[in-house]
Amino acid sequence: MLKTLTAWIVGLMLAALYVYAAVAAVGNLIGMIGYAERLGLGLSVSGWAWLIAGIALPILILACALWTARRRAAWARILFLAVGVAVVSVVQIDVMYAIPTYTYFGS
Repeated sequence: MLKTLTAWIVGLMLAALYVYAAVAAVGNLIGMIGYAERLGLGLSVSGWAWLIAGIALPILILACALWTARRRAAWARILFLAVGVAVVSVVQIDVMYAIPTYTYFGS
């Protein structure tokens, strides 16, 4: 019973990290739209693509982690969820540092 409860708590905490990443990406989208308006510009096609990918990525990785971890032991499901959170974090940091901010804006 205690193992099951612990696995659920850890799993929910990891799922909350996915939700946080998706909500932060929505905030980035809203913030960049406002920033572009203040500059008198719009978002470029690549800007829209990166921002929407930032929203979709945590959701897709969570779905993939849950799907691949089905019918496995609790520790394996937690491991899949943790690896997924790490992948989402690495991709978001790579995009943040590899893609210049000015490429998000178009005329």
